[in-house]
Amino acid sequence: MSNFYNEVKTQPEALLSMLSVFKGENYSSLEKGAEIIKNAEKVVFSGMGTSFFAPSCIISEIRKIKPCFVIEASEMERDGTYLMNPQDALVLISQSGESIELVKSIEILKGRVPIVSITNDPCSTLALNGDAVILLNAGEERSITNKTFTNTMAVLYILSDLVSGKSLEKAVSILENAATEMKELIECRMQEVKDIASFLSPADSIHFIGRKGVSMAIANQSGLVFMEGASCNARAFSSGAFRHGPIEICSDKHRMVMYDCIEDEVSVMKTLATQVTSHGSHLCIVSSRMDSPGKVFRIKNSEPRAYSMVAAVFMELLLIEVASMRGKIAGEFSITNKICIME
Repeated sequence: MSNFYNEVKTQPEALLSMLSVFKGENYSSLEKGAEIIKNAEKVVFSGMGTSFFAPSCIISEIRKIKPCFVIEASEMERDGTYLMNPQDALVLISQSGESIELVKSIEILKGRVPIVSITNDPCSTLALNGDAVILLNAGEERSITNKTFTNTMAVLYILSDLVSGKSLEKAVSILENAATEMKELIECRMQEVKDIASFLSPADSIHFIGRKGVSMAIANQSGLVFMEGASCNARAFSSGAFRHGPIEICSDKHRMVMYDCIEDEVSVMKTLATQVTSHGSHLCIVSSRMDSPGKVFRIKNSEPRAYSMVAAVFMELLLIEVASMRGKIAGEFSITNKICIME
C-alpha cells in the first residue's frame, strides 16, 4: 500500500495521541493561544491550502464573540500591514511551518501583532516565531495532508470552546468518540468506499458540495486533495454557489459528493440532491441523518465535529480508490513537493 494509505490508517491514533499530549500539559499551549484570541479586538486565521480551509469549521463560532476572518497567507503577505492592528491577533496554520507565504507574513507582522502558531514541526519557522505555539503532534507526514488536517480541526474546535467558555471535557470527549468511528471506518467499511468509488467512476470531473462551516471545510479539502491525488478536475462549491451557474453541468456524466452534517443543512441539501439526480448526476451524500437519491455513506455520529473527523477519513479512502481506478497512486508527487517554498 502507498505511504498515503499507511498514514490515513494512523489518523485515529494520531488524534488520540495529540489529545493525550494536551492532557499531559494540562492544555497549557491551547490555553495560551485561547487567551491571545480572547484579548484581541479582531482575529485573523491564515494559511495556504488545507491550512486555509480548516478554520471554516469554527469561524462562525468565534464570530459570535468578536470579528473574525480567514485570509489566505498570500494576501497576508501582501496586505497584512493594512489588515492588522496591534490589538488584533493572527493565527497562522501550517503543517510544515515553512510555507513560503507564512514565512513572509511572519517577517512582516512579527512584533506588530501577537501570533498564535499551529504547526506539526516544533523546530519550524512558524513554531519559533509564535507568541503561543500549539503543536499538532501528528508524527511524520510525507504524503498528501491527512492526519494533520484532522488534528488541525481538532485543535481549532478546542480553541473555539476555550475562547467561548464551553466545557473542555465535552470537546475532548466528542473527539475521542470520533476516533473510534474513524478506526471502524478504516477497518470495516472499505467495501462501501470501493462501491462508491465505482459509482463515481471515471471521476474525470467531480464536485464537492458543502453548505457552510464544517461541511465547507471538508468540501474544500476534498476538492484540493482529489486534484492533488487523483488528477481529477475537482472543485468545491457551497450549495448556493453551485446553483449560481455551475448547476448547468448536471448530466449523466457529472459526479458529485455532498457533505451534510448539521440539521439546518438537510432541507437545502435534499432539494439540491433531488434536482441534480433528476438531471442524471451521480451523487454520493455523506450524512448522519439524510436519505436521498443516489448513494449515501452513513456517518453514525451526528455531532458536527465528530462528523468532520469521520468524513475526512471517508474522503481520503475514497481518494485512494478513485486514484487507483484512474491509474494513479494517491499521495505520490510528480510536480510539486510536500513543502511549498515557491510562490
